[in-house]
Amino acid sequence: MKRIWPIVLFVLASFPLVAADSPWQYGRIVDVSKSVTTKTRAWVVNTPITEDQVAYTVSVHLQDKIIVGTYELTPEEAAPPEEWMASYPVKVQVAGDRLYLRAPTGELRLRIVRRKNAKMMAALTEDEKKHLEQVETPAGPLTGFAEEPKAAGGATAKPAEEAPQTEPATPNVGAVMVRSTPYLSEVFVDGDSMGYTPAKINLPPGKHTFRVEKAGYKVWTKEIVVTVGSELTLDASLARK
Repeated sequence: MKRIWPIVLFVLASFPLVAADSPWQYGRIVDVSKSVTTKTRAWVVNTPITEDQVAYTVSVHLQDKIIVGTYELTPEEAAPPEEWMASYPVKVQVAGDRLYLRAPTGELRLRIVRRKNAKMMAALTEDEKKHLEQVETPAGPLTGFAEEPKAAGGATAKPAEEAPQTEPATPNVGAVMVRSTPYLSEVFVDGDSMGYTPAKINLPPGKHTFRVEKAGYKVWTKEIVVTVGSELTLDASLARK
């Protein structure tokens, strides 16, 4: 019996190391699926009052693992971005049973329901890494997802009062959202590079020429007129050469 205790103590001492949160890493979306469950909330004169509960399941490839997470759609949690298709690059953090995903197009917090082994993930290209570096990654969990700070003695600390903010002046620009197939295509406006798709670009009013290009595809161009306060969307479909 005495010989067992050193082994038990060693396992217990090692457990925090195994359970420690992972750093932010590169990953790729494998699949996004949606499910709808209809539940009865109440009955009124033999008529059921129902409510649809929408849940999303997201699978992500991280190194040699496939991690599957799920969450319910709520006013605080948005649906996964439309751009999150197979092989879409994201930043990933695993924290206990939580899975955090971030990209310029959006961010999600999910509850991990399954992990499985897989072949090694395809490395990100330089363009994909550059695209993800547009996202500022916090040292800990995502903003809004962390536990409330604790004061001395374990009590919940009260958040500091924020200084009143003045309403920013309305800029004299219009916004243009540029999306493309394939994604991560470079966008040029009036000859100047504006980054990679998907990209939201603020422009002064007037006529502007858009050019979207990617190696191995034909160049896509479009000329539009931007007005103050306008919000336009361009979907560039690039044909292979």
